[in-house]
Amino acid sequence: MRRAAVIASGVVILAWGSALVIAGPHLRPAPPAVKAETAVAPPKRTPPVFESRRVRAINPGEFVSPIEGPGEMLERIAPRPPLGGEDGEKVEVVLLQRPWTGAAGILAARGRRVRLAGVTPTEVGRRCPSRSGPPWPCGLVARTQQRLLIRNRTVACDHNTVDRQHTLVTVCRIGGTDIGSWLVRNGWAEAANGSGLAELTSIARREQRGIFGDDPRDSLNSQP
Repeated sequence: MRRAAVIASGVVILAWGSALVIAGPHLRPAPPAVKAETAVAPPKRTPPVFESRRVRAINPGEFVSPIEGPGEMLERIAPRPPLGGEDGEKVEVVLLQRPWTGAAGILAARGRRVRLAGVTPTEVGRRCPSRSGPPWPCGLVARTQQRLLIRNRTVACDHNTVDRQHTLVTVCRIGGTDIGSWLVRNGWAEAANGSGLAELTSIARREQRGIFGDDPRDSLNSQP
């Protein structure tokens, strides 16, 4: 009886094992479903729209609308002149390092003598009348005023013309200041005949500036 019970138990265990082996794949959890990617459709291209109206030509004889066809009788015009002048030549600049002032309107540096264009230099020995006293040495004071303006700085001069005395006659500047115009405007030199600075001389004479007025040193000496 005991042997029969053991055999029956073994048969039952084998039957359960066979059943688990057969049903194993069905008992595993199913993997999650993968969502299908949604395909993005490319944007639709909108065909270009051409206007059907006619465009008026700027000049029917020379220019037409590109919709109507190629132009006829196109004319090639000459290019505009350069901004620096019609000849397009560049002005040569001469730099005077720490120039010497010979007189108001005269400069010199390293053997090169320069006379300011449009200006009549004021002679160093010139004396000017005074309303309150004897004539004063306006030529010396005018030269001093030019020296104070330059103050041993570099002067830039346009390379213009040379007169018979081998003197360069041109416009010179210190920084952005035209030295000749400054002298005439303040009355330390007179404009030359036919110069464009003549109006400045008239103003300086009317307002008694520089050589047209009294000795400026008197006002300085009278200050307490």
